[in-house]
Amino acid sequence: MIDIKHLTKSFQTPRGKITVLKDFSLTALNGTFLGIAGKSGAGKSTLLSLIAGLQKPDSGSIKIDTNEYDNSPTEITSLSEKELSAFRNKNIGFVSQEQSFLENLTVLDNVRLPAYLSKSEKKKLVMLNLFLHLSNKLSNQFRNDSKPEVITERARSLLEDFDIAHLADQYPQNLSGGENHRVLIARALINNPQIILADEPTDSVDSERTEEIIHIFRSLANQGKIVILVSHDKEALKLCDKIITI
Repeated sequence: MIDIKHLTKSFQTPRGKITVLKDFSLTALNGTFLGIAGKSGAGKSTLLSLIAGLQKPDSGSIKIDTNEYDNSPTEITSLSEKELSAFRNKNIGFVSQEQSFLENLTVLDNVRLPAYLSKSEKKKLVMLNLFLHLSNKLSNQFRNDSKPEVITERARSLLEDFDIAHLADQYPQNLSGGENHRVLIARALINNPQIILADEPTDSVDSERTEEIIHIFRSLANQGKIVILVSHDKEALKLCDKIITI
């Protein structure tokens, strides 16, 4: 469950202070497919970033209950950056508008990456070095390192779901915008998160692929996950249980 109470977020701009969310409240239960609509600049993407802990609100509460150990929800605004990172990697799949890939890793490795960020400190160090692009040699070591088969199988299965399995050994720079967008969605799902936040996930994707992606999100919600979809596309929102305009 996601429980948001009295959320306010403002930004300082050359034109002065702009408030994009003011006293915003929302509750999304497990199994909900929620659509978020609204004009550009209304705060849709900001809302997703706040839920994911990528930004801090000016005031308000964001509680997330993953139902893993007890009934005590996590107040993510009170977590440290390290705690937030671990919580987000485990529980939240975030599909942003920015195509943030490691260019020296293949599509398959980019999709598998979050699964290894949740492993040992040694693995985290290797991933950090990769992120900093210290060397192609290190990148090759990552690709050749032994990994649990279940992670690779899941990654390939996700690529198959989005009809990009044939691109597993390609690099992001060789893909189209629509193909890279589907890679981002696959990567967001690799850890089987309870919450999926999707910011314009069908942008640059044709109508046939849009329908396939939305049906996958619908299926995930039917499995008890929370899916929050931000989109300007009315067709992409048609399978949502509820649409909120902000």
